[in-house]
Amino acid sequence: MKFNIISLITLITIISSGCSKETINQSSSNSIIVENWLFDVHRYEVNTDSIGYYYHDSITYQGTIKYAKPSNEIEIFYTNDNSIKLTVDSSGVLSNFPTNYCSGQFFPNDSIYVYLKWGGLGGGTTHVINGLKVGK
Repeated sequence: MKFNIISLITLITIISSGCSKETINQSSSNSIIVENWLFDVHRYEVNTDSIGYYYHDSITYQGTIKYAKPSNEIEIFYTNDNSIKLTVDSSGVLSNFPTNYCSGQFFPNDSIYVYLKWGGLGGGTTHVINGLKVGK
């Protein structure tokens, strides 16, 4: 009798936990697609106050782009310290940039161009990003 009750409780536990599991569906609204990209990044900083300041560096970085489907939101991780969230339309044009001076677009040959610019009043930061998809 004791063995049957334990077996029954175990069976009920297995069945009820099996019903509550969720499967990951790539077509669900929460699916994330990650792709690997090779980014060529040029970063500039300028300040034209009385002292003046100019900084430029150029790096190649293997980063990622994460796509949230079907919301068309992406996050581009283009350096170890820099990323940006944007929206992409069906033709590959990017939008929802932090300023009006920014732009960007995907191209059919698995490449991307992004121009980011922040600042004003004699100073600012610019990031010019060229990316090439290297796989998933």
